Amino acid sequence: MNSKELNQKKFTLLDMQTKMLDAAQEAHVKLTDVQETQFANAAAEIKDIDTTLTRMAAIAKGKAEVNAPTSDIFVAQESKTLKSGKKIFTSDYYKTFWGSFKDRQFTNAALNEGTSSEGGFTVPVVVEDEIIPLAPLESAMRKLALVLVTESDLKFPQQATRTVAAGKLESGDTSYSYAGTNPSFAQFTLSAFNNGVNVPISVELAADVDAMAPFVTQDISRGIANWEEQMFISGSGTGQPQGVLGNTSGTITESLTSQGIDALLDLTGEVNPYYYPQSSFLMSRQTGISITKAQLQLNQFQTFWTRQGTQDFVLGYPVEYSYEMPTLGTSPAVSGSVIFGDFKSGYLIGDRHTSSITARVLTEVGALQGIINILGYRRTDGRVRRSEALAQLNING
Repeated sequence: MNSKELNQKKFTLLDMQTKMLDAAQEAHVKLTDVQETQFANAAAEIKDIDTTLTRMAAIAKGKAEVNAPTSDIFVAQESKTLKSGKKIFTSDYYKTFWGSFKDRQFTNAALNEGTSSEGGFTVPVVVEDEIIPLAPLESAMRKLALVLVTESDLKFPQQATRTVAAGKLESGDTSYSYAGTNPSFAQFTLSAFNNGVNVPISVELAADVDAMAPFVTQDISRGIANWEEQMFISGSGTGQPQGVLGNTSGTITESLTSQGIDALLDLTGEVNPYYYPQSSFLMSRQTGISITKAQLQLNQFQTFWTRQGTQDFVLGYPVEYSYEMPTLGTSPAVSGSVIFGDFKSGYLIGDRHTSSITARVLTEVGALQGIINILGYRRTDGRVRRSEALAQLNING
């Protein structure tokens, strides 16, 4: 039993004795023989508990004194002989041995870990059964866009121009026809472009390192996600997904350093309010920091930029970050960019057959060379489906 349990037991015994005495006093009688025996046994047990607690306290105190750090070296007194009469340590050996502890200079060790032949070869080498990966890069397009699973290429008709009505006079002696213009249409194709990577591993490495195969599989997934994020942001649309940059209906160019939050306010005005309920901002994290700093430098202390938990908001709209979004730079000169709008209405991602990344372990291809190939890929495409739902801000300073 530990000291806490012993003290609890002691408290219980004392409480029992107290209740026995109180009951006898209230009844104006003496303790019965049985009660006397119980009282005496409890007193003896309490005494034993006190003795045990005292010993435990002494032991704890001793351990604390032993473990207390000290900078003083304890040197035993020189002794020439043992009780058996055998001699120990000559005076020179005694002084050299204890002197090495005082000076912290151990120069006479014949064996050590630092030299391979003198002990280093005997030190076990332990490698943790885990490969520590690099952190994934920030990406947001799959989170923001509308994602579909397709079985073949899909063609999407879309309205290019609106119907325009016009006023008409009443026909009489002169006939007046309805004017206005008709809507026009366009079409885009959601296809599927393959991307992936093959990582060859020797059969020896795969057999000896259990963590290698799962690590490679996960890293392939990260690599595929990075390529897709790049395409969804800035892809040309020819032989690869179409990026959102440069394909929005509204584009403005402004400077943060001179206007602060004004640039983002102007950007929201480029999007039809119909899309506001599901809208959000997309930018690089460094751009977000630059916007916050610009507000501070211009003394714009109204809370345009807020945070709830780990989610950032600006002007009340959530902010998502992508490492592929351009960041303002001065050398060389690079314009930063921010996209605002309803991404689910404006951008479409199509994954062929499944949204999962396909991973295959190919053991036959390099079998004669002792190579195992781990192949990972996903077929996907991305298209701007409604450009008016999105607007782009180019930051030039």
